[in-house]
Amino acid sequence: MSDIAGSSTQEITEEQEPGNTQVINDEEEDAGKIYGLLGSVSKIILTGEIGSGKTWIAKQIKKYVVRQKHDEPIWISLDQKHDEQSLFDTIARQFSLPTSTDAREEVDGQSNRNEESEKERKELSERKLKEKMKGKLDKATPEKFLLLVLDGQLGEDDEEKEKMVSKILGLENNTVDYKGKFKVLITRRTSEAGDHVTDEGLMKKVEIEPLPENEATKLLEKNVFDQVKIKYSQAFKELCLAIREKKKVLPAEILILAGNLNYIAKDKSGNWDLKLAFEAATNDLKQLLRYTYDKEPGNCIIDCFWHSWHFLEKHGGIHYNELITNWIMEGHLKLIKEIDKAYQKGHEILMQLIDCRMLKMQEDNVVVLEGAILNMNEYCYRGYTGKSDPGLASVLKDSDPRVLEGIKPADGMMKTVCSDKKEDMIASLLIDGSRLCREVHEVFFGAKQNLNLLAIFDPRLKSLEELSVSKMKKLLVFMLRGAYLLKDINQIDKLKDLTVLEISGSESLEEIPDGFFHQVSKLRSLKLSALGIKSLPQNFSELIELRRLIISKCPSLEQLPKVDKFSKLEVIDLSECTELVKIQEKSFKSLEKLQVINFSQTKLEKLPIVKSLKNLEILLLKGCSGLAWMRSLKNVSSLKILDLSGAGNIKEIMFDGFEGTSSLKELDLSGTLIQFLPSDICNLQKLRLKGCSLLKDVPELGGGSNMLEELDLSGCESLVKLPVLTDLQKLKILNLQNCSKLESPPDLKSLTKLEKLDLCGTKIWSQDLEDSLKLHIPLLQIVSDNNHP
Repeated sequence: MSDIAGSSTQEITEEQEPGNTQVINDEEEDAGKIYGLLGSVSKIILTGEIGSGKTWIAKQIKKYVVRQKHDEPIWISLDQKHDEQSLFDTIARQFSLPTSTDAREEVDGQSNRNEESEKERKELSERKLKEKMKGKLDKATPEKFLLLVLDGQLGEDDEEKEKMVSKILGLENNTVDYKGKFKVLITRRTSEAGDHVTDEGLMKKVEIEPLPENEATKLLEKNVFDQVKIKYSQAFKELCLAIREKKKVLPAEILILAGNLNYIAKDKSGNWDLKLAFEAATNDLKQLLRYTYDKEPGNCIIDCFWHSWHFLEKHGGIHYNELITNWIMEGHLKLIKEIDKAYQKGHEILMQLIDCRMLKMQEDNVVVLEGAILNMNEYCYRGYTGKSDPGLASVLKDSDPRVLEGIKPADGMMKTVCSDKKEDMIASLLIDGSRLCREVHEVFFGAKQNLNLLAIFDPRLKSLEELSVSKMKKLLVFMLRGAYLLKDINQIDKLKDLTVLEISGSESLEEIPDGFFHQVSKLRSLKLSALGIKSLPQNFSELIELRRLIISKCPSLEQLPKVDKFSKLEVIDLSECTELVKIQEKSFKSLEKLQVINFSQTKLEKLPIVKSLKNLEILLLKGCSGLAWMRSLKNVSSLKILDLSGAGNIKEIMFDGFEGTSSLKELDLSGTLIQFLPSDICNLQKLRLKGCSLLKDVPELGGGSNMLEELDLSGCESLVKLPVLTDLQKLKILNLQNCSKLESPPDLKSLTKLEKLDLCGTKIWSQDLEDSLKLHIPLLQIVSDNNHP
């Protein structure tokens, strides 16, 4: 499912290609020709653009090698972040030898192995692996060589990884002895440095080129559902024609197009229109992905995708069970309370994302991103609002990136694999409160003192003393969700290594004791949500390692202690703290790394000064009825989303308030009392002014790069005329509902991308207008009083 087929290469002679780089043509013969090259060199590097099919070609070569009666090649995916232990485990698994995960599953009755120390066991495993490797190489010949495949993204330490592999295989001092018997195949992006040809007798480069147009359309036809091609035959023909007109087409792009069209075709919710999807796809892949993934909020598959995008970009590939576990902990499957059912739903979503070609499954069930979507955040801004909480991807990377290694579902739990007699080796445990009710807490947790991660969902706990949490000295992550009876959390302050803490859904918890945060000063992520607390202890300000601060839905919280020392803070979320009136800082200038501010649904009267925050991307002040004016955002150059909707006392935006904010893509001023907009707003994709009843004028919106896709002016009762809209060639949605003073219709005939026009409650609709617009824009949906349900 994750293979990328249909790659094309173009043959030229070595004299034509400088640097001893050879390029090959004819897809059916690629594997055989590259196999032939391996007879004369020790290393081949497959190079190409992201999505050109390098991994697919490498897999075909691997199959070809096996068909030629060679020993099974060794395959290492470098998209997965490796240290020496994980590299050893990857190789050992392919040699049918025990791994570090297998050690946790051994029972006590297995002879004297239990008496060996961990060091002795590791040395024994390494010795056996090297013996097996030596046996393979002793049997190999230059004609029946052993192949090592290093596939994936080039990293700064990949040369070091090659050395580690050689060390693990016992080759570091024996390369001369096995010359000609051992070959290496490497995949590299064209843009990546490294592996320069220094000895023409030892190394060759093979370039994988984009598909010619006829091969691209064949690949598309092969992968799109037959019923879709038949039902939308004209749209499919137009898509194929658009592909033929492109100078270069990558196999990954074609497969993503097909996967997304198939996904939309299967969807029964009615949220998507396949005709519009085809039109978007005809423009380019980016437009289709925007159409599919920048859609409605609250969709589990979209939330899980965006989390995967952020997580895998930072961590590389991980086992699919680890990825699903992250989805559960980050709350992306929040509508499903039971862990078993959440896991099943997560697995279903994973398969859908793989079918859409957004994710790929590699060797050892490792999930990675499809390289063709690495820059998706540049055109799909939904992903920014989907930044996860508590954000394990960012806050655990320096602590223990393998904390979830080996985790699996198990009867109302997710836990790291081990035998029943080695419970003390469990590193991570997620458990349902209902499952926990069947256990004697002291006995159950008494055998798990080495836990690094503990997450409990909906338990009937009044105090953490019932869990003996204070004895879990190695805990890095502690999450307690839905403990509605909980009244104290005193034991947590004994966990000195704690990095992530979440307590949510405990409305009976009304106080956090003084001194609580003194011992847990290593916290990087703190989430306190839906608690009954009225204040935080003053030593809260000692949490100078915090990256993520989420104190949301605490309706009694009135004030936040000082946060000016939180210089590493990236996210601050105080949303739905409905009694919060004041933040002590006048300025956030010391919080230089801040990326997200969410103060929605609070009573804040003043926003701290933010104009010095060069990394700020999201500013959410939705429903802040206490705000009477908006701070200047001048030169907040990274800002992408600003939401002031429902901030009903804001009457004015400074005339130069958006100067230097060219990255701003989404602006929502709905429900404010503004009468005019600054003239320097440009490059927006979405502009929402719903219910701005005093708005009298909208500036010209055709400046910048004319990216506007959505313009909502519904309820702008004072608006007499519209600006010229003819330059907005990407406009898809125009809402003029209840703009009762508008008298003349705008010129829209040139807006061929327009999908929906709402004219309800206006005077400008007429049958002639509707007929004329549909003549020029056939797919346009017009909503008016005449046809409104």
